[in-house]
Amino acid sequence: MAAAAEPAAFPATGPTEQIIQRVCTVMRTITTAVGGFVTAVLLATAAGCGADAASPAQLDPTAAARQRVIDTANVDCLDDPGPLVAITDAEQDMTAAIQVGTGDTGVVLLHQLDGTACQWYPFALILAQHGYRALAPDITSRDAVEVAQAGIAHLRKEGAKRVFVIGASRGGTIALAAAAATTPPVDGVIALSAPTVYDADALTAVKKLDVPTILVAGDLDGTFADHARELYGLSVAKHKKLIISSSMSHGVTLVSGRVEDTMMAFLTDPAATADAPDPA
Repeated sequence: MAAAAEPAAFPATGPTEQIIQRVCTVMRTITTAVGGFVTAVLLATAAGCGADAASPAQLDPTAAARQRVIDTANVDCLDDPGPLVAITDAEQDMTAAIQVGTGDTGVVLLHQLDGTACQWYPFALILAQHGYRALAPDITSRDAVEVAQAGIAHLRKEGAKRVFVIGASRGGTIALAAAAATTPPVDGVIALSAPTVYDADALTAVKKLDVPTILVAGDLDGTFADHARELYGLSVAKHKKLIISSSMSHGVTLVSGRVEDTMMAFLTDPAATADAPDPA
């Protein structure tokens, strides 16, 4: 059997392409040496040999993982996946999120425990119509604070110069905790019907969260008004507002009328809105 020839020098390409080229050359050499052994041909094909070899971008496992997250997202409010993105937290875990709108002010919208990103989709569209960039993550794990922080980072990476966080029920607790743990600080937080503790500790968060803050609850909604009052009392924010609505509404269902008007004003001027007295 003739000795196999040494592989020729490879052109200056990226490391992934060089590995693929070397594997292909070795496989072709083995094939020639043993008379076309089928296994070598199959290995060469699997390595991506030939003119149609996959590029490094096509082999990117991160892109494939991102697409899987988008494809499996629980968002039945969308007719097509166009608004979906995959955000990545500090542990490199990915979460699907609905993103709509443009502009240099971003708003992270955190849903209730019994909801999905779709819970905030109608309000996200309203924000987009007003020139805001809205991001509603679909939180399916207990790592909700990390997901919220990933949403903040994503909006900043997308070009948002100001970022607000709004959360409903458990999402409100997460909003307060995530904002308190984020540097640089966000521009404001709104928590609707937020428990003091639920997958995060809002009691501890508000003691160090010095950004404009609005706490909202319905006075006929169980003990959530009491939670809002306690969080408001502990808050160290220089600009803060407590809204107790005469309502049984909870979380996202509070977003209407005076509450919605206050939220929209808050996104324009958080400090002034938080300081303004409630209308009689």
